[in-house]
Amino acid sequence: MKKSIIFSILLVIALGFTSCEQPDCGCQFKQPVLFQYEYYNYAWGFRHRGFLIDEYGNVNGFEQPFKWMVPDSSGMMSKADLEYNLAQCDTVSGKVDEEVLDDYFRKIEDIRYGKIVDTGLYMADAGTGVLSAWYWNEKAGKYESVFLISNGDVNKINTHASVKEIVEWLKKVGEKTNRFYWYGSN
Repeated sequence: MKKSIIFSILLVIALGFTSCEQPDCGCQFKQPVLFQYEYYNYAWGFRHRGFLIDEYGNVNGFEQPFKWMVPDSSGMMSKADLEYNLAQCDTVSGKVDEEVLDDYFRKIEDIRYGKIVDTGLYMADAGTGVLSAWYWNEKAGKYESVFLISNGDVNKINTHASVKEIVEWLKKVGEKTNRFYWYGSN
């Protein structure tokens, strides 16, 4: 009897630990970067420019940063690396309304599961611009890069229904900076 009580207590404790697994919810209160635009071009010299939209709605531009941290092979990046990239920004190109920013950012959780498809359009020597978001992945304890769309030499899109609306908004934000380059009306 005593053994069965001890076994039951141990079983309840073990089950309690397994139910404490952190959800993958993006539920961190504030994070350093919510959205990102990056343009790379390797033709006739290296070009790297873009902007990061921070938690306050600041549109922080960068041009040829000295050392840029990139996501690991799983598309994740630590908070320290994301903050390092934010510190590489050399200008504030504007500010977006925080309420609007939050409205668009709330859609990222579902967009993470959208299918990425190649549009079949390719250019040569144009470079590639990529619009993406950063989402706190609680399970991994890192930020997850959420791909929205790429344009230029490589053209891909996330097919989730909310992507088009966010991309159009981000393009308007980008057009107000001197760090944005986008081909056509993709």
